[in-house]
Amino acid sequence: MKTLILLVLVILASQAVKSQVYDDFLTEYNRFSARVYKELLKTNAGNFLICPLSVEIVLALIESGARGQTAKELSKTLGLPNSSDEINEIFSTIILNMQGNKKYELNNANKVYIKEGFIISNNFKKAALDIFKAEIQNINFIRNIESAKEINKWVEERTHNTIKNLMQPNDLDEHTRAVLVNAMYFRGRWTKPFEKEATEKRPFYLNANDFVDTEMMMTIDDYGYYENSKLNVKFLELPYEGRDVSMHIVLPNKKHGLNSLENRIEELLTPPLYSIEEVRIKIPKFKIESSIEFKPILKTLGIKSAFQDKADFSEIGAEQQNLTISKVVQKASIEVEERGTAVTSGEIAPGPEATAFFLKPKEFYADHPFIFYLRHNKLDINLFVGTFKFPQN
Repeated sequence: MKTLILLVLVILASQAVKSQVYDDFLTEYNRFSARVYKELLKTNAGNFLICPLSVEIVLALIESGARGQTAKELSKTLGLPNSSDEINEIFSTIILNMQGNKKYELNNANKVYIKEGFIISNNFKKAALDIFKAEIQNINFIRNIESAKEINKWVEERTHNTIKNLMQPNDLDEHTRAVLVNAMYFRGRWTKPFEKEATEKRPFYLNANDFVDTEMMMTIDDYGYYENSKLNVKFLELPYEGRDVSMHIVLPNKKHGLNSLENRIEELLTPPLYSIEEVRIKIPKFKIESSIEFKPILKTLGIKSAFQDKADFSEIGAEQQNLTISKVVQKASIEVEERGTAVTSGEIAPGPEATAFFLKPKEFYADHPFIFYLRHNKLDINLFVGTFKFPQN
């Protein structure tokens, strides 16, 4: 059996061109993200971080080389339009605007490793190069140790040496025809950093009764804030410098309210219309590292034939017979801490309650499990989605 391996790698440390086609895709993308999130809940009771966009990008690239039932399943599950021109429009918009600037780093890189002697079709090569801006390189998979080292080196370079040894030599053999890799890297500073002196140990409630002490960052300033009484939840927006990317935190009002909230995750993945309020904030410092094998998740969501002998990737290359996807692996990491610019505004450390002469600040105390996502504001798309349930001191 000839195999195709997809590795989706992410690490956290121009005005988008919008259209109706793009807006329709965003609706489907949020639905896909929510379905992935719910599937992860079935096997993961703790913290996790995913990058649905990385999965979309690498599978959309492989979809351009699929035909028949394989293409239909990929397209339906990913929420892609039927027209290849519209698919190209969507991902051209995303990839061309996935760039950082002097304020923050945001890099999206794609690479296709092809077996030496395997000739890929001109159409697939054109899609890889022109739309997905992917590098293409021939490699000898039989020399699996050297090949794994070379792929890992590329990954390390694109993730600032944070992800190492992702590809194992036994992942590659004489049957491997291609490895598709997407690496996404984001590093940003808060527009309003937290003072380290204000960070202190406070209780983080695992449920209504049990808690553990963890480092909580605290401040008071003007932020985007929203309360939804129907969902019994609060939203907070924490922008990064440049304001192209923000972290959104979705906090249930009840300390044990996350489970019921997660059942309605799709409603939460689009930020509300925030009002700017003075908000007293407490959020934990945290780091989450996730390693997820997406194959069983994607099969449950409807992508089945791509992993079977009957897969049809006839537009990838002449040797497509029995070409199947053997792996879709994602590694992701995020670290949330105080670091930001040296310039601050407003009252930083928590102070006394406001007097009657002033409006009382809103309170956003993330001292119990919550959902968060990082969103590219110009593209209106979520880059990373995660949940924080257990401090890991």
